[in-house]
Amino acid sequence: MKSRNKQIDESYERPNVHIGYDQLLAPHHIEIAELAGKYAPDAESVLDAGCGLGEILSEIRKRKPSIKLYAADIDENVLAITKERVDVEKSYKIDSVDDLFEMDLAFDVIVMSHVLEHTLRPLDVVKGLVRMLKPNGILILAVPNPARLGVFFGNIFRIHYANRGHAYAWDRSHWMNFLENIAEVNVICYSQDMIPLPLRAKLRFLIGPIEKMLARMFPWLAFSNIAVIEAPSNADDGI
Repeated sequence: MKSRNKQIDESYERPNVHIGYDQLLAPHHIEIAELAGKYAPDAESVLDAGCGLGEILSEIRKRKPSIKLYAADIDENVLAITKERVDVEKSYKIDSVDDLFEMDLAFDVIVMSHVLEHTLRPLDVVKGLVRMLKPNGILILAVPNPARLGVFFGNIFRIHYANRGHAYAWDRSHWMNFLENIAEVNVICYSQDMIPLPLRAKLRFLIGPIEKMLARMFPWLAFSNIAVIEAPSNADDGI
């Protein structure tokens, strides 16, 4: 008879997935780009730390063609795909986000989407990213929500969600507590993307608006928890 742990290893967990090269544009990509335009309308530079396939940078470019874009990732392939998708000023091949903190870099906007949960020291990462912002710059963070309906119903039927690369997970309440009371950063906005519905893959253009509306009504059940953090106006006030 197999042990419980063996069963989990073989049946319940997803592998450590960094990025799927066939990934499509997702609602959280669009939401992050819209938040960047809303809260940093005069921004001149954006870094996507963990750029994926360049979806967010491409959406930001659509909204502001003159903005300077920068991409960082641990995967050379996704950096190449990003540069094919959208013009970037510079890309950074890193082994971990800590590499960015050792560079003399400063940006008006930094985006980190569905990456923080893969890091072993998320508190240090958040504080390090805020220090990389120019005065009054903004950091937009997005993480997967483990309290979403898909996970809840999956657990009922013993189809457990766990990406082996996820070291941490935050429901919306713990996300707010982590940022405000643990990291003690200045959160100026909380947001979310959508609540996935059945048949979304086939009918996403029809279902998409409904999914976004439901997420606004019930944000604690959304697929992603998103926060906009503002840097201090004076570098001496940094965390």
